[in-house]
Amino acid sequence: MFIVENESETSFAQHLNGKLHRLFWLLILAFVTLSSFRPLMDNVDIGWHVAQGRWMVEHGAIYRQDALNYPNLGHPAIDEYPLFQIVLYGAWSLGWWGPSLLAALVYGLMFGLLIRSARTFKLPDSSLFALSLGLLLPFLQVATMLRPHMVTYLFLAILGIFLLRHRDATNWTAFWPLALLQIAWVNSHSGFILEPALVGLFGAEIIVRRWLHDKRFPWMTIRTWAGALLLVLLACLINPYGMARLYLPFYQEGLESIRAYVGEMEPLIGGASILYGYLALTAVGVVAIAVFLRRGAISYSFLFFALLFFIEALSAKKHWPIFGLFVPLLVLSSGAFATAFQASRKSPAWLGIAGHFLVLIPLAMSVMIRLDGDFPTSLQVLWHEYDRDRSELALKATDWMKTHDIEGRLFHRSEDGGLLQQSGYDHGETFADTGFGKYDPAFIHEVGLVGERPALLPHYLQAYQPAYVVCGNFCYQWPYYLRQKGWRLIFYSPNSSTWTRPETRTDLPTVQDQEVMQIFDKDIASNGQPTDALLYGRNLLGLNSLGLEDFVFSRLKSLPDDFHKTPWYWEAARILCFDQPGFSLDHRNELLSEAEHLHNDSLTAEFRAYYRNTAGDTDGALRILENIPSKQLGNYTAELLLKIYLDRRRSEALALARRMDCFDLRNGRHWQYLAEAEEGAGHPEEAARAWKKAVFYYPDDAALMEQAAAFAVRSGNADLSHVIAESSQIYGGR
Repeated sequence: MFIVENESETSFAQHLNGKLHRLFWLLILAFVTLSSFRPLMDNVDIGWHVAQGRWMVEHGAIYRQDALNYPNLGHPAIDEYPLFQIVLYGAWSLGWWGPSLLAALVYGLMFGLLIRSARTFKLPDSSLFALSLGLLLPFLQVATMLRPHMVTYLFLAILGIFLLRHRDATNWTAFWPLALLQIAWVNSHSGFILEPALVGLFGAEIIVRRWLHDKRFPWMTIRTWAGALLLVLLACLINPYGMARLYLPFYQEGLESIRAYVGEMEPLIGGASILYGYLALTAVGVVAIAVFLRRGAISYSFLFFALLFFIEALSAKKHWPIFGLFVPLLVLSSGAFATAFQASRKSPAWLGIAGHFLVLIPLAMSVMIRLDGDFPTSLQVLWHEYDRDRSELALKATDWMKTHDIEGRLFHRSEDGGLLQQSGYDHGETFADTGFGKYDPAFIHEVGLVGERPALLPHYLQAYQPAYVVCGNFCYQWPYYLRQKGWRLIFYSPNSSTWTRPETRTDLPTVQDQEVMQIFDKDIASNGQPTDALLYGRNLLGLNSLGLEDFVFSRLKSLPDDFHKTPWYWEAARILCFDQPGFSLDHRNELLSEAEHLHNDSLTAEFRAYYRNTAGDTDGALRILENIPSKQLGNYTAELLLKIYLDRRRSEALALARRMDCFDLRNGRHWQYLAEAEEGAGHPEEAARAWKKAVFYYPDDAALMEQAAAFAVRSGNADLSHVIAESSQIYGGR
């Protein structure tokens, strides 16, 4: 009787476990589909793909020269994404839902193939595999869904599953589907280099396994996998650019300009870094348990790539999704390489039920959040914000320009270039887009500098003589410099504006300050505060840049109390008070009084330290900064602390200057201070390297350039002198 009852209980548990697994894959596909129907075109990196795809369709030719951006017109270009761009253009031509449908199909297919493959590799109802797929979701969220990267994610999943299914292949001809995969991959994204790398290493692993198993040299296995690798390598060459296409991924990885100015090339910081650290530990635990249950069965080549991309992810956020994708592939490999005896050792069904509940609960909550209009990340809220110009892109300005027949040379940040090209400004009217792969290093540097150093704006306007300037949400300091040069504001919305020279389009009236304030207040009254507080913060910075200090101060102070207790509020206060154009002393004092009465030292430390330092109280600033835990020092707090240490010749200066975890790569002031610290410590070669970085990032800073030149003379460093002279000739050290 006991045995019968126990078997009945086991049967019920197994039945329930299977039901939960089916519920899991329904929920995960529902979440992926819902996530795909958010405003995917609201992305700084997607519009130029549409424009290049349209150009290729209209001209019936491959994109070989830059035809969109006037400083780069006619320059040779190796298009990394022709197939993806043509498909994207076709999807975009269907309407707003076309790109969403494309994303849903790609990600749905990827998860569907992974789920389907679990049955092939003896993991049909595995809660561990469900956990691994659940972990993949947040790793994918690091990157925007609709980008060429999604081709790499899908193709890597297909490749991994194919290799596991063909681990016992005896003829290289069985790998012909991989050649087709590689042809599509090499013409869609530079992640194609993963296929020959993975085929080669996986093949080497199979050869060693066969050798150890058969106790004789596996000539047939070597021929099989050598043929497969050769087939894949030859397929790499089937692209419009031949061998030249192969070097581009490696060229970009090591290019200083791209690492500096492309956000996805930077590591995660702050809370995001901590979160993904815990997710990585959880992933390790899931894989370790899978290996334990299969008594050590795993693909060691997959494990190598997972470790490689984990290390890479620590320095570049774009590698997190690929690391996350190797987690379910590793779990699948544990099933694929398990022996019949190992595979028969199933974990208790009730343990599987617990594991499924562990992943089903957050997954179900995520689906509900996408559907519940009360959540900021729901589809309803996201589309509401997009339709009301709550975007980093210059959406309303671009629409207004098309309506009013604005034609001519445009100047803008590269983030807005893709939107302008997608909207029809694709005949050499734009300055640049974010497709840095088609630019040479000098132009990438130039494009990056205009975004990071707004004081250079007059230099660019003089050099390129544009007819109009388009300001998106990132251009919050540009109006200050445009007004100084007499440019007219002809269109304003809180997140975008259009400017023209005084003599251009005199039929379009100048938007007056009173109108600007009315438009801003009307937007807030009609649509409420933006769900993305950073957008609102930049709106206020842009208004201050227009010279509306009193208006900005009143709107900042009148925010609800909860807003005053957020990091973005005090970051905005620091910029408003201590960057160009700065708040008056009265407004600074009021904000200082608020900071001191808030009784939250960690939240307001940066603002209070900058206030004390600006007021000449460096002792007070130092006390505040030294109370910040070392691991919590950010770019601006670390910079100010380092400056004070150097001014006081403190021994701690060199150690802080050498830290790279708390400074932005493109912070030229940090490189300047590092150079000073290295020279003070008697390290002229290290100081020269730091000075080169400082000159590279801040070529418009006259005082910095003079100090660098003086060091070059003192040390007799001719190479540094040449770099300084070259930068001064281009940017004038303004």
